[in-house]
Amino acid sequence: MSLTHPRRSEPHPVNLHLEFLRRTSVGPARFTVRDVKLGSRISNLHVVLSQSSNPADPASPYIDKAEGYITMSNIRTESGLSLPTAYSLYPPPLPVDLPTLAQAGRDVNYTSRPRDPFPQFRRAAQNMQMFLVRPARRPDNHPKAMNDQWVRLALNKTPTGRWTNDALGFLVDMFPQIVEKYVNPHIEEAALGQQSDDEANAWKEKDPGARAKYWYPTLALNLDVKKLLPEEGVEWLFVRVKAKAIRNGRFDLDVEVWDTDNELVATSSHASLVVDSSRNTTRGAKKSPKL
Repeated sequence: MSLTHPRRSEPHPVNLHLEFLRRTSVGPARFTVRDVKLGSRISNLHVVLSQSSNPADPASPYIDKAEGYITMSNIRTESGLSLPTAYSLYPPPLPVDLPTLAQAGRDVNYTSRPRDPFPQFRRAAQNMQMFLVRPARRPDNHPKAMNDQWVRLALNKTPTGRWTNDALGFLVDMFPQIVEKYVNPHIEEAALGQQSDDEANAWKEKDPGARAKYWYPTLALNLDVKKLLPEEGVEWLFVRVKAKAIRNGRFDLDVEVWDTDNELVATSSHASLVVDSSRNTTRGAKKSPKL
């Protein structure tokens, strides 16, 4: 908006809805942005991501892979009725010592997740540091279908980045997959440093089920931004992810992002599938469907 409509005053996305139509691939992509409505306080945009129908053939026609609607506003100048809701996380998150996490990689309750068990599926996650609840410290009232994590932006594995509102869309899609806690619990513990790489590899060899069995493509993602982070960004954010139902190869996710002032920054909801991992590794071109 700032580039195409410099005279308008809606620089901040406050709501986002995305539909993922087809699997995307690493490579060139084209974004098409259309003004749906330009208003005095709220403007609406329609965005389409397109890629080549055959990555091996640069001349192949582009097809739509994802599309969505973005609601733009100016959070800094918003005014209107505000009421205290007294909303808070339940169960409450465990206390954290952020300076100790930054220096030692763990504190009494949290430990770093220095490696992803299957990095070939989650390359983007290597650009952030995750600190999850240590398995031995997880309270009984914290269900398995819930992840609590403190995160730092670490582009190229260097934790010098800062979280801004521009990065929230990335953040709400970066977390350890909850289904993996059920199907690969030993490997997930290894990723938390509870077991060594040698032990993790031994588990993979001993247990043929300890592999990347599943891929979790997102069908739809919604993001609602509640707060404007400082322009210079913040070092730490807290993220809670939880699933209500995992059934018949389909599941939901609720994501909440909080800052160190205990203020809600953003919420997100996902509708996703559980499919065989081979669906994400077979990259052959598909024939055009018949009508």
